[in-house]
Amino acid sequence: MKKRYNYNKESLPRPILDGRDDFINLYYQAWELAFKNVEYIEKDGWKDILTCMPGVGIMWQWDSCIMTFITNYSNGTLSALNNLDNLYMLRRKNDGFMAMAYNLDDGEPTYGERINPPLMAWAEWEHYLISGDSSRFERVLPALEGIYNFIEKNRKRESCDLYYFEDTGSSGMDNSPVSGYGAKHGDGSDTCFVDLACQQALSALCISYICSQLGLNEKAEHYENEHVRICDNVNKLHYSEKAGWYFNFFTRTWKGDRVKFINSKTAATFWTLVSGVAYGERLRSVVAHMMNENEFYTKIPFATLSKDDPNYDTAGGYWLGGVWAPTNLCAIKGLCKNGYHEYAREAAIKYLDGMCKVANDVAYGSIWECYAPDAYRPATTEYNTLSRDEFVGWSGIAPITMLIENIIGLEFDAHKNQVTFHLNNREKCGIENMIFNSNLVSIVCTEYHPFKGQTTVKVEAQKPFKLKVVTKYLWYPVEIDVPKGQSVFKI
Repeated sequence: MKKRYNYNKESLPRPILDGRDDFINLYYQAWELAFKNVEYIEKDGWKDILTCMPGVGIMWQWDSCIMTFITNYSNGTLSALNNLDNLYMLRRKNDGFMAMAYNLDDGEPTYGERINPPLMAWAEWEHYLISGDSSRFERVLPALEGIYNFIEKNRKRESCDLYYFEDTGSSGMDNSPVSGYGAKHGDGSDTCFVDLACQQALSALCISYICSQLGLNEKAEHYENEHVRICDNVNKLHYSEKAGWYFNFFTRTWKGDRVKFINSKTAATFWTLVSGVAYGERLRSVVAHMMNENEFYTKIPFATLSKDDPNYDTAGGYWLGGVWAPTNLCAIKGLCKNGYHEYAREAAIKYLDGMCKVANDVAYGSIWECYAPDAYRPATTEYNTLSRDEFVGWSGIAPITMLIENIIGLEFDAHKNQVTFHLNNREKCGIENMIFNSNLVSIVCTEYHPFKGQTTVKVEAQKPFKLKVVTKYLWYPVEIDVPKGQSVFKI
């Protein structure tokens, strides 16, 4: 069978970052693996999917959501939205249930009634911010509301108005000690999960944005209020003032404002940043823990279990410290959302640098499922075997998404028809041949000498757009109305 998706380097955006050829090389290696890992499906109504593990015959929900953050940068040549469309088709229409995973042969749920992190609305909104294509919103909104309402009705503890996964596997963090039953798969039957609450809050927020875009103002206000409600509840019961961290807790211990925390600091709390749950001093405390080298800011960041936890495994142990793309995406998106752009950039460089060192090691030479936090090597699983290689899928997040957004520093917002360029690189950097908001653009900083007043940005565009240049050496951002054609701006 002739492949429907062929890797073509020339059709992709071209990132520019002088002095880091290793980053650029891994960018293209990640794309090559992504095209290789397309699963071709010859069934009516189904679309071909991008998968982390071709040939396994399973389509996972949260893998699919995370991979859209990669394919948003494919210039339309490859789309993980196909995965989402298949999932919308397979969900239960009567109650909105969407399974953790589905079998590709018969479309049946692979793991029964287990759910996965509800990230579909976030994925749809983030796709819109790059593509500018809102045509999907009316079609997918019923599914997004259905998923949200299923969790409200079936995964919420009415006693405390907070949420639970069936087990740690449903949360995506398979062997994490977040259920309070050691480092094995806790059943979650007595646990309220801070990550699910934050993901539900994030869903409410993104659904409100989608409703506003569709002119459904009453619905938008409803979901805005839902977001506030969930954030308030998370801050009421999941936060420990003593530890300065958000924890899971045992439901049976809930009495008014008092709970018994499950005192394992895990990556679950990263979701408080991107969802808008953490703010003020609580936000600052979470960020301080995340950037602490004795907790989460490891040799390859971010560890998914704090180094001071007795279950922490220096080799990763899968989710006992292992460094994973989805939680790193959440962490770095969350840092940016709250204004910590320099921290996000520093962490992204350190993460991608670690991946490059592993990929260039003759013993490992690939892009892996997850990484050891304290060594330049793939993580081990809970069974002491190496994690899976050629894992693009979601491990393309760092060499593609973070390279463009955090290291080069480009932030796309089709809603405003605006690109924000966070300039931090002294060397030539930018992107060429990028499709943004149905506009083919190139944005390249050719010289950056802010103290000499010699910062130059060259731009080419098929249509006008707004460019905002941000640098720590200027008191305020420089906003530019970019015309059609070629332009050179001195800043």
